[in-house]
Amino acid sequence: MPVTSRSPSQCSTEWVRARHNATVDTISLTRALRRIPLFETLPDVGLAEIVALTKVQRLEHGEVLFLEGDPASFLPVMLGGRVKLFRADAEGREQVLHVVRAPASFAEAAVFGPGIFPATAQALESGTVARVASAELVDLLRRRPEVSLAILTSFSLWMRRLVDLIDGLALRTVEERVAGYLWSAFVRSGLTTLRGATLRLEEPKQVVASLCGTAPEVLSRTFRRLERGGVVRVEGPQVMLLDPEKLAVLAGVPDES
Repeated sequence: MPVTSRSPSQCSTEWVRARHNATVDTISLTRALRRIPLFETLPDVGLAEIVALTKVQRLEHGEVLFLEGDPASFLPVMLGGRVKLFRADAEGREQVLHVVRAPASFAEAAVFGPGIFPATAQALESGTVARVASAELVDLLRRRPEVSLAILTSFSLWMRRLVDLIDGLALRTVEERVAGYLWSAFVRSGLTTLRGATLRLEEPKQVVASLCGTAPEVLSRTFRRLERGGVVRVEGPQVMLLDPEKLAVLAGVPDES
């Protein structure tokens, strides 16, 4: 979905708040933030200070939360829904870096580093995002070391995701990357080991292709190869698991037997 027609100024904090600022009571927001790994271990007093810095925004499907190069004036926290983080070249070709699924925080490195978002965030479905004011959050870190430790933990998780992304693109075949994506999808569905289990792809195929570091037409050919190999059957957005063991091997899942 193209986003180049929307300028950074249109995605400013003031513009978004004016259109989509949502009213959420303090108790509900506190409970929602407590589900976020970044905040789940904070003492009540520290979380209360985070809540005081937070605004809640409704995101519609396809809406841009921020553009690559925008000032990182807030820490985004997904309370509901999904967003894709991607970078695009001059021709509009996208490389999806990650799909953020609620509940999760993201873009910590931008907020506490250069202060610029390094990628674009666009909603894959309607949802809700909390925006924690970055300047006040930085001040809070100076006063509360326990918040700083939580941020460092989140940094380490994102660093591991990026390392995994680089390793996957450099060291694994397209078939192995696609198998890894499908395995993760079945894990999230709770149907991992069930032969004949069927799920619906969570993302559009063009997003799946980008996450796997390939083109949509190559993804389609890879699905057909996996079907010929008796691994999965893909019909439109529906995926049937034919052989869990084969999929696990292709995905590089460690054998626990």
